[in-house]
Amino acid sequence: MARIDQLVASYQRHVGLPLKANLPLSQRVWFVVYAPEDERRMMNRIQEFELATREARLGWQRLDLTAAFADWIDTFDVSERDRVLADQELVEAYADPGFTEFLRGKLKEMADAVPATEAIRTVFAITGLMELYDFVHVSDVIDPEQLTFPGVLLVFFPGEREANTYRFLGARDGWNYLAVPILGGEN
Repeated sequence: MARIDQLVASYQRHVGLPLKANLPLSQRVWFVVYAPEDERRMMNRIQEFELATREARLGWQRLDLTAAFADWIDTFDVSERDRVLADQELVEAYADPGFTEFLRGKLKEMADAVPATEAIRTVFAITGLMELYDFVHVSDVIDPEQLTFPGVLLVFFPGEREANTYRFLGARDGWNYLAVPILGGEN
């Protein structure tokens, strides 16, 4: 069975389990962990995760961060944008904390768009994390201490997991996270 097929099957089993009420956000974050080289294949199969979610009678909302950096830069006035983009060090200085706050705002907008009565039974999926590389740490964006979120936060994570340590794109130092891992057979 292909790696993505295994992840879809693992997700189908997991999403079919009853949701437990009143869990802290750290236990309502699910990571679909896959090899970074599978990013394109994974993005082409997201609809299968949505279908499995809907078959489990849960709502589905997706936030694709693929164009997030460009969206954030577009919030700058033209002269400031040109000045920032001309200097890599300046881009990095602006990105922390500006880009992180922009991304958290996008997450909040996604959550707020769903009525509260439905939100607690909704899977909020985040895709396109590769866009964040070199600008912000994923752990800063989805930090449960910084977010208030209903339902389940499903993170499509290109990287590795060992115990509770996750490494984004296999390149950054890992961080301990209490997320529920959704893994294929070889993880």
